[in-house]
Amino acid sequence: MSTDTLDPVLTTAIDQLEADNPAAALETLISYRAQHPDDPAGCFYQGDALAELGRLDEAIAAYRAGLLLAPDDPDALTTLGDLQLEAGQHQDALKSYQRVLEVDPQDSDALVSIGLVHHAQDKPDEAIAAFQQALEREPDNLFAWNALGDAWYGKGEHRQAIEAYQKGIELEPDDPAAYHNLGELFYDLEELEEAEEQCLTAIRLDPAFSMSYLTLGSICMDQDRMAEALKFYQLYLKHERSTQAADMLAEVRAVVEGLKEELGS
Repeated sequence: MSTDTLDPVLTTAIDQLEADNPAAALETLISYRAQHPDDPAGCFYQGDALAELGRLDEAIAAYRAGLLLAPDDPDALTTLGDLQLEAGQHQDALKSYQRVLEVDPQDSDALVSIGLVHHAQDKPDEAIAAFQQALEREPDNLFAWNALGDAWYGKGEHRQAIEAYQKGIELEPDDPAAYHNLGELFYDLEELEEAEEQCLTAIRLDPAFSMSYLTLGSICMDQDRMAEALKFYQLYLKHERSTQAADMLAEVRAVVEGLKEELGS
């Protein structure tokens, strides 16, 4: 959305969000919504700020309020579904993504999102069917290929998973997620050299791709490369920003402290 024609207060809020200052953006948006109660954009941006602050239930409520004003906004419906999926509200997420398909029947990403809900519900066959349906509509959908790889991986079908991830790399050689996914798969297969190569490629492409540092730390631990493991775990702690990673962050901090003690650093 262009900010050229937006209200200056809303523009300020957007700038605050882009500057990674969701708390300030939220204050601005509360003020904006009080002055413009009929503008769905204020609701949606407030939802974004709340989500950045980890307040998912409130973010969902803000998006629902905006959709009462703009019920056919596919981007807002998709974001609502994403928030509901993150919050574990699987049935509500399915309804949101299905509504996207009602608005735009050709939206293949909505089918992928539906598949992700099934995957989260431990329904791999339904997930794979949704991903394959998305690929029938859009064969070059990178989102679908990576998700399909994850689903095959979850079923223990490693050959199909590798083929899906490699197709994603073929489509987008600069996408770090596919390399990381391959690295995770090779790690589980105990092919550590190949796993390390894939994860190093992922962080070369995106130095902030936190999950690859986590896998690299595990690889080094398995090979008794403790100093390198410490370095990678510290980089994971530096780059991981997800509000859903609190447990993993605490676990890695404990490992880092143990490694520092062992190494005398």
